Amino acid sequence: MQTAIKIKESSVEISVPENEKLSGKIPFFNPVMKFNRDFSIAIAKIFNVRRFLDGLSACGALSIRMKKEIKDIEVNANEISDETIKFLQQNKENNNADIIIRNRDLNLLLNEDANFDFIDIDPFGSPVQFLSNALLNARHNTIIGITATDLGTLCGIFGDACIRRYWTFSSKTDFDKEFGLRNLIGYVAREAAKYEVGVEILFSYYFHHYFKVYFRVKRSRSRADEMLKNLNFLLYCDKCAGRKYSDIADASITGNFCGCGKLKILGPLWNGKFADVSVCDLLGKEVKEKTEQKILTLVKGEQEIPIPYYDLHKFCKINRLQVKGTEDIIKIAGENGLKTARTHFDGTGLRFNGDVKELVKILK
Repeated sequence: MQTAIKIKESSVEISVPENEKLSGKIPFFNPVMKFNRDFSIAIAKIFNVRRFLDGLSACGALSIRMKKEIKDIEVNANEISDETIKFLQQNKENNNADIIIRNRDLNLLLNEDANFDFIDIDPFGSPVQFLSNALLNARHNTIIGITATDLGTLCGIFGDACIRRYWTFSSKTDFDKEFGLRNLIGYVAREAAKYEVGVEILFSYYFHHYFKVYFRVKRSRSRADEMLKNLNFLLYCDKCAGRKYSDIADASITGNFCGCGKLKILGPLWNGKFADVSVCDLLGKEVKEKTEQKILTLVKGEQEIPIPYYDLHKFCKINRLQVKGTEDIIKIAGENGLKTARTHFDGTGLRFNGDVKELVKILK
């Protein structure tokens, strides 16, 4: 086994390789993912999870914390790499954590045993290669958490890769992070529908270099049909940055809604809520970090305005307008009967329930 260093997180101490990697591609331990682990543990607490699978466990930071921080929970830590298993075993012993270690390909494991209350899948890159087996085999009401770090593909920077991997028409936009999250949720919904499964979105967010989505499996044809109503194309104008959701059946015949002649049809994307506000409230009682509380507050406030946020600086530049203070814009919009909300995706972003012409008028 490689020379190890020890890293403390929360109540546990984790041994990781001295260079923090087992290969040139797969990170062994990422301290930025602490928030990811914090939220997963909080989800397990509020939904009273009794059997948990950490599908791609690596050094076991999440699995060991889950076992130490929640009583009466069975934790299964799965890892395919034999070298990684050595560190996982060592961390189990060093922390006196009674976790079950599995050494399987995750897709094979999900086909053999998907009888879990909560399955967490945190790969390096995209989770798509594991989603089919998770959705096909998970029980009714199983919670699945997926992490995606392939932001360049999801956010529309690499359009060809986005079509290959997520079957989504994409482009660069001024709301790229929200595009990425809605793209990911939309893919989950379409993949679930193949198996006549619906998904209930519990909580999702963007942070630093990844997206996280927690959803509950609903094994019901009617729930699958209802879920698909939240899939739309998005009309987007490169010239003025206007945007508008359009029903899939009408997307090809919807006119030039802003009059600029630079219309693009993007998607299909998830146009529904990406978090349940009641779940946000429950999570707020469990997580402690100031940044986590800020994310929850912002995500909760975003759910009533489904149209993607505007990056005010980019929007003003595109439309050759002087930048106004965000609070001034919020005040003027309110005086004109329009709703606004700040966004966790971008510090200069603002959600706005009016159309592009109304926002231009406010900024003028």
